[in-house]
Amino acid sequence: MTMTWNASAGLLGAWPGQRGIEWIAGHPVETLQSVLGLGFVIFVHELGHFLVAKACGVKCEKFYLGFDVGGLKLCSFKWGETEYGIGALPLGGYVKMLGQDDNPGAATAEAHRARAASGDLPAEPTSDPHPAWDPRSYPAQSVPERMAIISAGVIMNVIFAILMASLAFGLGVREVASGTSAVRPGGAAWRAGLRTGDEIVAIGGKPVTVFKELQKKVTLGDLSQGVAFTVRRPGEADVREVTLRPDTDGGAPMVGLSGPLSLKLLDPLPGELPGSAGKATPPLAGGDRVVAVDGTVLKSHADLVAYLSRHRDRAVTLAVARKGKPVDEQPRDVELPPQPRMSLGMAMTAAAIQAVQDGSPAAEAGLEKGDRLVSVDGAPVGDPVTLDDRLRARVGTAVSVVVERAGVDQTFTVTPREVTWIDASPIRSTPLAVSSIGIALPVIPMVTEVFPDGPAGREGIVAGDQVSRVRIIEPGEADGGVGPWVTLSEAEPNWPGVIAVMQQLAAGAIVEVTIENAAGRRDVALEPALVPGEFLVDRGLIFEQVFKMERANTVGAALSRGFSTALEDLSMVYRFLQKLWSRQISARLLGGPMAILQQAGGAAEEGFSTLLLFLTMLSANLAVVNFLPIPVLDGGHMVFLIYEWVTGRPPSERVVIALSYLGLALILTLMFWVFGLDLGLVSRFVPAK
Repeated sequence: MTMTWNASAGLLGAWPGQRGIEWIAGHPVETLQSVLGLGFVIFVHELGHFLVAKACGVKCEKFYLGFDVGGLKLCSFKWGETEYGIGALPLGGYVKMLGQDDNPGAATAEAHRARAASGDLPAEPTSDPHPAWDPRSYPAQSVPERMAIISAGVIMNVIFAILMASLAFGLGVREVASGTSAVRPGGAAWRAGLRTGDEIVAIGGKPVTVFKELQKKVTLGDLSQGVAFTVRRPGEADVREVTLRPDTDGGAPMVGLSGPLSLKLLDPLPGELPGSAGKATPPLAGGDRVVAVDGTVLKSHADLVAYLSRHRDRAVTLAVARKGKPVDEQPRDVELPPQPRMSLGMAMTAAAIQAVQDGSPAAEAGLEKGDRLVSVDGAPVGDPVTLDDRLRARVGTAVSVVVERAGVDQTFTVTPREVTWIDASPIRSTPLAVSSIGIALPVIPMVTEVFPDGPAGREGIVAGDQVSRVRIIEPGEADGGVGPWVTLSEAEPNWPGVIAVMQQLAAGAIVEVTIENAAGRRDVALEPALVPGEFLVDRGLIFEQVFKMERANTVGAALSRGFSTALEDLSMVYRFLQKLWSRQISARLLGGPMAILQQAGGAAEEGFSTLLLFLTMLSANLAVVNFLPIPVLDGGHMVFLIYEWVTGRPPSERVVIALSYLGLALILTLMFWVFGLDLGLVSRFVPAK
């Protein structure tokens, strides 16, 4: 099994087991590549044991990938004295040596079987309690030889991790660059003031060039003291030094950054472009590259976001270099209309401020986490979803904000700022960003206001109603094909995510909500309506990420990169286990076979080199986990051998069997845990950290 952390699958995703099954069913080629790759990593480990055992003269009776529990196997054949096969239970592999059995229940019988003076072994245990070991049995070998046999699997995994990583960098690895397209409201990066276009130059003083390094260094960083980021902001000569304190509310250490985006539309596009991008004239297509807007040449995605932020209420003209056309061909003008905001015609309740951004107008005015907004500029808070738009209209003008703090109303003067970046991330339980003043607040799904003639008002929804769940029905979908419900509550304030997803829906889509009040519970189908005078920034444009090619020019450079990558992966597993033990991160981040297949398949989709790097991580993972000092694992056997080497005698058979049962119980418990994670059972019954 492997240790892994899982990114959010999005607001409207199915439960984990269903997602895993659906992914495997929909990606047969990538699944096959993943299975072969994982099988290869296990094969390499067992091959190490096998080759060294044979070199020491030990009789190897079986070499299996997977376990043939109860004799169940997919295939097998015998060559010489060894049976080779693939077991029906795909949870690893094993080499069966004469006189050695990891099953404590069979260890005594196996030891008796290997205690014979000749190569003709009795079928049943002998009555003689002290016969000589068969010279070709595992226990008959010297302690150094047995140490070599036991450690060979781990050593092979490390060697092949280095070789696979070296091959990957020799071929060239296409990696997402280190940068920022958006930040999660209320997250660590948001609190520190990071924004669209920021480039992550270094973490902990060590240079960072690709986004994956950022994820690793955050996981390995000191979560209590914070992780030091060196950031370069476009247009600024000097870098910024900021300390981010990763959030672990979702289990994994996260800072809430989205990777950088280019100005090239995703190719191929996932169907039609949503929002006003789908109404561009002439139509936009996957692979098109935006080079200018209204005659202003664009250098980056951040430049486009800044321009659209300032002109969100009017149509703009994009200069687009078409896919497949010569570079020097004149770009084509594309008219991109503004995108009105979609609404269900009801406002929810703003909860207490969850976070205040460093250096923001709110921080300078003295607003704090836990304050609850009472009024803004003398008027009720109203719909929290539109609060930021209302404040953006007052940029540079002092605004009176009344908050309730410790039961007492207090008044603060806040001056909204211009916002030329995106604070958005439509995932579960993300608070709403009021970027103009720098606060993030959850939205409780309690209706505070229903707008006249809106979808909610026409269906009889009134102030005080509770929205307990939501689901989306795409145009043309039968009721039976609709996705799962998303729960909304004070503990799961998912309303901002629902609103964000709703802005990208096609015309005719339905948002079905469950309304609860004193009269009972009912499901209501609402068709989102356009809100006059309110517009979005991104307009439904879907861009590719910014990639860079990491390729070693010489064999020596490739081996150097491979060695450093394998070493980093090894250290990362140890650090992960240390943080797991100290409860800095959640045990829900472990992954079972289905999670591994999904991640390996995702790597295979990105390319062969990316798959090799994933297998490098998995090989390092297998090496570390197998060498933990747990009986029945290689590390447990090594502990027993060290004891024998130091004392000159093997540990008591009774003690070995007792500890082996404990080790087996631990491993089985861990297996049930990761299978529960794969099938979504843990997430249903065990809360996240």
